[in-house]
Amino acid sequence: MRPDTGFRAALTSILGLGLGLSVSACASLPDAGFGHEERSVYGSYLAARYAGSSRDLEASSELYAQALDRAPDSTLISQRAFFAALVAGDFDRADQVAEQAANDPETAQIAGIYWRALSLGRGREPVELENNAVGVFSNLVTDILQDWDAIARGQEVSWAQSDISLATPQTPSAEHWLHRALVLEHLGQDEAADAAYQNARAGMPGLITFNTLMYGAFLERQGRVDAARSLYEEALEIRSVERPDVEAALARLDHGGRPPRFPRAREAAARALFPPASIVSNRAGGEYTVLFLRVIQRLDPNFHYNTLTIAQMLDSLDLQEAALAEYAKIDDGPLYEGVQVNRIWLQFRMEERESLVDEARALVEQSPTIPHQLLLADMLRVTDRCSDAIPIYAHVVEQAREERGEADWRYVFYQAACTEIVEGWDVAEPLFEHTLEQAPDEPLVLNHLGYNLIVKGEQLERGLRMVQRAVSLDPSNGAITDSLGWGHYKLGNLRDAIYWLERAVTLSPDSATNNWHLGDAYAAAGRQLEAEFQWRRALELDLDEGERELIERRLELGLDAGPPDLP
Repeated sequence: MRPDTGFRAALTSILGLGLGLSVSACASLPDAGFGHEERSVYGSYLAARYAGSSRDLEASSELYAQALDRAPDSTLISQRAFFAALVAGDFDRADQVAEQAANDPETAQIAGIYWRALSLGRGREPVELENNAVGVFSNLVTDILQDWDAIARGQEVSWAQSDISLATPQTPSAEHWLHRALVLEHLGQDEAADAAYQNARAGMPGLITFNTLMYGAFLERQGRVDAARSLYEEALEIRSVERPDVEAALARLDHGGRPPRFPRAREAAARALFPPASIVSNRAGGEYTVLFLRVIQRLDPNFHYNTLTIAQMLDSLDLQEAALAEYAKIDDGPLYEGVQVNRIWLQFRMEERESLVDEARALVEQSPTIPHQLLLADMLRVTDRCSDAIPIYAHVVEQAREERGEADWRYVFYQAACTEIVEGWDVAEPLFEHTLEQAPDEPLVLNHLGYNLIVKGEQLERGLRMVQRAVSLDPSNGAITDSLGWGHYKLGNLRDAIYWLERAVTLSPDSATNNWHLGDAYAAAGRQLEAEFQWRRALELDLDEGERELIERRLELGLDAGPPDLP
């Protein structure tokens, strides 16, 4: 299921609200030949666009609001002002322009959803909009908001009074089951609610932990403590990843704590909308996902799962300052340790490096949990201190095996990667083989091991099969595609080599290795001019000293002068 076309069209690159407007859009605004007031509108508009393109969400929201104050009837500016405010989480400004945006056909879908969320349970009558977006996604979300609005107003939810609550030819989608479970629990239909919670948990593997906690809380409220305990313990049996939230729920049971209270209407609506957010996340861009998650945040700013997801999405969009602001909102609870790790790692990537390595060391000294140790090891690895990282990775692997029976494949993989750098391939290879046993369908593992078998000239056919499998699993990855092309090159399959290496350069044009490899394949095929072009292109990119010397030798003496590859 994809977000409706109108939703996508209205968001023609949110981050280009500098954030990406066309020349024709700009032409609809006043220009320098107009009066002072119009120039002020235009100036604020241009400044807002610049702030958006510079990733300054707060300034972009403020400047679009200023432009809208000066031109309150401008449809274009109201659209941009709403989107800028919503992306930034500037709810005061989004609230002010939401109704206008909701009645604009270009922005009706997301603005209409926001306006319904804003109005939920408030005022005498349910909100009525001039433009109601249609489509499967819009209908799903609107149904959820209308149901909780009715509940907040003390009105009936019609479907919950009939057999449609569980068995119907129009079976609810997986994303809808949690909403139904919450409504049914609110109405005291406990048996139907139980079945709906189970359907929600079974229907969305990607939200298994969240839906486990929602179902477990229901069981606790029902006094079914043993069933809740079994549910939490079952979730913790899959111990390849951290689940501090489930551990906290189990600890609450063990200490006789109170069950989580049933959420209020706005809180319940926020939780009911969280599964549909996966539709946006899986099928559309990160920009769209942030907008929808902000709607949920407007309903319940203390819903930490949602806040964490917003932070991660903002980080993926290179909006690091905004992501840090979201991480800062989670300052307690079972998610806090993971948030702390994410926050330090993000600041580390923003070049505040050495002080943050020290902060990570202090965390390990205070609380040597696996996430804290991994944070420090990863920092040491990416700052070329693999000799210091190896013993930490090794300790984490052993600790995870003692606590869980097996370590996550990533722990072993990065231990192997550092071992390869410090001690060489022969020592690292058994660790990579063990990683492959744990994660036989992981493209990163298949590519790294397969590529090295190809480069070393060991088990060339096996290495090629590995990278072929990796490409089938991740066909848009330029580095993996390069490995497949290089494997064909090593086996003398020049036609296949050139095909895959050209594709690798198309996918990752700024990869020096991809351009160098394609140059070698062209040269081997007698296409010398094209080979020299690719080698020169590689020299313009990020190379280590060994690669640079090899390519310069190629340009001076030709491919046949060797060496055929780096050691």
